[in-house]
Amino acid sequence: MLTLTNVRKSFVQTVAVDGLSLSVGKGELFGLLGPNGAGKSTTVSLAVGLLSPDAGGVVIEGLGNPADPAVRRRIGVATQALALYDLLTAEENLRFFGEVYGLSGAALSTRVAWCLAFVGLTDRRRDAVGTYSGGMKRRLNLAAALVHDPPAAARRTNGRR
Repeated sequence: MLTLTNVRKSFVQTVAVDGLSLSVGKGELFGLLGPNGAGKSTTVSLAVGLLSPDAGGVVIEGLGNPADPAVRRRIGVATQALALYDLLTAEENLRFFGEVYGLSGAALSTRVAWCLAFVGLTDRRRDAVGTYSGGMKRRLNLAAALVHDPPAAARRTNGRR
């Protein structure tokens, strides 16, 4: 589903990724581990089209280049920085993000319910996100990345446990 071929990315004189090739199949879960500065966040940013490689290529099978805005709309990304509104409930947050992606009506309600169950927050769906623990917020952030049922999804972290 996701293929990076001989990808290189540098920033001024710092080479962040050099000659990386990898393939992640549909339904596979893939993690990048390494110390700070190893190029993990850069690799994820390349994979989802937030950065363009200096050399090599990135393709999401069936969709194309993730730098294409039409393809990028079909990708779900849970970034290191949380993209949530503390004053809204979990349900309201997911409805908001679902509407941003064009969902409405029964389809939106179904996806919100599925996402809340997937991340184990159904029982807290009506609580303001500001009352959540850090781990609960991370799970809801993942749900927000998946609410539009993207064919390609990624999670970007800072590599710390």
